[in-house]
Amino acid sequence: MGEAQDRRYLLTEADAFHERNHASSDPATLRPRKARIAEQLARGGARPSAVIEFGCAYGDLLDHFAREHGARAVGVEPSAKAVEMGRAAYGDAVELHVGTMADNPVSADPASRGAYDVVVVDDVFCWVSRETIFASVANLDALLRDGGFLFVQEFLPLRQVRNRNHHVSEEEVWCHKPRGPHSAMFTASGAYEVVYQEVHMDGDDLWLRERGLDPFESRWASTVLRKSFGEYFEDGGA
Repeated sequence: MGEAQDRRYLLTEADAFHERNHASSDPATLRPRKARIAEQLARGGARPSAVIEFGCAYGDLLDHFAREHGARAVGVEPSAKAVEMGRAAYGDAVELHVGTMADNPVSADPASRGAYDVVVVDDVFCWVSRETIFASVANLDALLRDGGFLFVQEFLPLRQVRNRNHHVSEEEVWCHKPRGPHSAMFTASGAYEVVYQEVHMDGDDLWLRERGLDPFESRWASTVLRKSFGEYFEDGGA
């Protein structure tokens, strides 16, 4: 079921999501949500020179970093239609690839190891299958250099839940909301520390209200983590 979920996004659902949400967007305009991510990264101390975003849609945030920071900007997105839209809009300024966090051509290239000082994951982790979640985390960590910054925007529920994707009827496709949350998988290693975080409730979540669900299922965290292989451990002596 799990790897099938990732394939479902590659084959149909990512394109369907693009058509529902982004097909009519203006690529020349940075979405407010993405502008906020740029602000949060700056507050965490990130000054990107090489940035990669997973689930980047057509790549407007990457275009912003390329134009405003002169950064090398790379994106991985499961929607081929979104990638086509971004390539047409930004040309060589943004390098876009079709793939998932667990399976993509950037991670498959040994030269990409430690090549990025910023990695962005905006509302993607919850849709990753549990069978490929550890491969996804390992790929992100491998791409981020020592001293680099990881941005994760995700749900921050009080209890561990999963919800069906109501747009997909023929298969079980889930949105996973662990208590952890996913960013805790990185801090548990001891190599990542939270340097900036914002937490908010999505008070306009009609889907939750219609079903009488706990509003904490739509509590969100925007977290900037910094990676260091040695700074975050105290010397315990011999």
